[in-house]
Amino acid sequence: MNRRGAMLMMGLGMAAAATPIRSAHAQPPAAETGPQMLWQDEFNGPAGAPPDPAKWFIVPARETIRNPHEWDKPFNMGRYVTDQEHVFQDGTGNLVIRATRGEGANIQEKYASAKIMGLWRGGIGTTWEARVKLDCLTDGAWPAFWLVNENPVRGGEVDLVEWYGNNDWPSGTTVHARLDGTSFATDRHPVDNAWHTWRMTWQTSGMYFWKDYQPGMEPFFTVPANSLQDWPFNDPGFTMVPVFNIAVGGSGGREPAGGTYPAEMRVDWIRVFSS
Repeated sequence: MNRRGAMLMMGLGMAAAATPIRSAHAQPPAAETGPQMLWQDEFNGPAGAPPDPAKWFIVPARETIRNPHEWDKPFNMGRYVTDQEHVFQDGTGNLVIRATRGEGANIQEKYASAKIMGLWRGGIGTTWEARVKLDCLTDGAWPAFWLVNENPVRGGEVDLVEWYGNNDWPSGTTVHARLDGTSFATDRHPVDNAWHTWRMTWQTSGMYFWKDYQPGMEPFFTVPANSLQDWPFNDPGFTMVPVFNIAVGGSGGREPAGGTYPAEMRVDWIRVFSS
């Protein structure tokens, strides 16, 4: 993974049509439309079920890093697995991603966790929102809710929330205009283990971020379009997919030996609607 992206949507759905004037010549006004739901998952499956395979791909292995520094070498990165111990629905309306500690000579052998990627893609004119609980804020863990386009030439990444267990980097929200991490803007803010909604609206003018959005609330972070070098997010046809994961080890997590495991991320829902 490159370095990184219970509130209901307010005011969604169709607005009620105004009552027509009862006159022989009056015409009923056209109904006003609000934001339209484009894609969602409420994670209402039975206990132990994997995430809906029509909506999600469970990543089977940790990514490798080209020319890695010490903490991004494979033996210092916990592995991703696809089993139902590490990624499952809990039967009460949540997705659970779990990181565990086992036995082994190094971090790769000893620690396992999971990553899922959405099979739906969205572009400009969308708002993305998920309600997430991070019961994984511990040494070595590296949880995130993010969006990505992995095109190697014009890719990009948006980390709506990301926390680092390396006890060094500040948690926050980041927009990456390059996948190599060399063109980015970050808003640093504290992250806790309570339920929060993380929201991003993607417009031609830029990207706008909220935590626990309420109508009329100003975004806590704004990244204007083309404010970063190689900005790909306004390219024709550019789309991204959603990602949830906990990484263990690597540059963002580093040493997990002092951490508390198992550690879990819970996701109540994710919703994408027109903006």
